[in-house]
Amino acid sequence: MELISDIVINLLAHRIGVCVLGLITGGRFKGESGFAWGCAVAVGCVVLFAPFAAFIAWLIYTDGR
Repeated sequence: MELISDIVINLLAHRIGVCVLGLITGGRFKGESGFAWGCAVAVGCVVLFAPFAAFIAWLIYTDGR
């Protein structure tokens, strides 16, 4: 089960990262080579986990009310 979730999160993060980096570069980024794949996954993970980090920061800011 862990393997399936890793694959799903990895592919989802890659697709999101390719979309974001493609928007930034004007469509030239493809994310196919090894280094580009890693960059796309890193950007995708940041985009995926940003709402959770913002929610935790909001809870800390409002003291959990």
